[in-house]
Amino acid sequence: MKMQTLSILTNDGARSEAALCEPDQNASDILFLCLSAMGVTAAYYRPLADALTGQGHSVMLCELRGQGTSDRKAPQAKFGYREMVEQDIPAYVKAAKENCPDKDIVLLGHSLGGHLSLLYTAAHPEEVKGIALIASGSVYFRAYPFPQNLKIWFATQSAMLISALFGYFPGHKVGFGGRQPKTVMSDWARQGRTGRFVPRGSDFDYEAAMPKMTHPVFALSIEGDNFAPHSATDHLTGKLKSAALARIEYHSSDAVKSKINHFRWVKHNGEIITYLTQWVERL
Repeated sequence: MKMQTLSILTNDGARSEAALCEPDQNASDILFLCLSAMGVTAAYYRPLADALTGQGHSVMLCELRGQGTSDRKAPQAKFGYREMVEQDIPAYVKAAKENCPDKDIVLLGHSLGGHLSLLYTAAHPEEVKGIALIASGSVYFRAYPFPQNLKIWFATQSAMLISALFGYFPGHKVGFGGRQPKTVMSDWARQGRTGRFVPRGSDFDYEAAMPKMTHPVFALSIEGDNFAPHSATDHLTGKLKSAALARIEYHSSDAVKSKINHFRWVKHNGEIITYLTQWVERL
């Protein structure tokens, strides 16, 4: 695998880095643009890039605003979903097209990265070939079975309240989400409370646009994933009324069952990569 570091500058002046990973030979015409889960750095997805480049696909590991190499860190930085969707992803897509002009872009989103992938594509349907969602589900509390629905409601709404109290979300202290600005948590909590994506400060109606998307969409949920159970992924993909949906409820083999969850699938990805590459080869 060949890897180069790209410097990314958004229109609002935010800086970060992306890792462009390319296969040594037999390259396909697909570039996966990987968007992380909340609080997870791009570097965490290196095993995923290794696996996909091994199958001949190029991968760009992108940093969510506020994480890793990003220069916009909470609590000093103020941003929400709008900035990530309307500033960061366009800059990554631009870099992908400049460095790999002959590649078709597939957004590969994990958890929050999946939400952002759908929102970006709803606003810019011509920019991407398809979307792959892995362990990405709605956080709408009614999409979860009882009593987990109560836990999700409490988690999303308390995160918003904690953020309002402290001025940011100290996820590094509670073991989830990393440091996040309060607007990110407010956007997250609103979706958890209402089921709708309404990024604060945006004038684009994402909820109206998502049912019109006709892209191929791969959506894989993982057995035993309490953050994004099958029902939560179903609620998220239920917004895609016109998409060509490939929906997989993944039940891991006994060999990896004890090793895999919402986050650890990235390092134990062999069976999941098989499903993903079979899908992308049909695009």
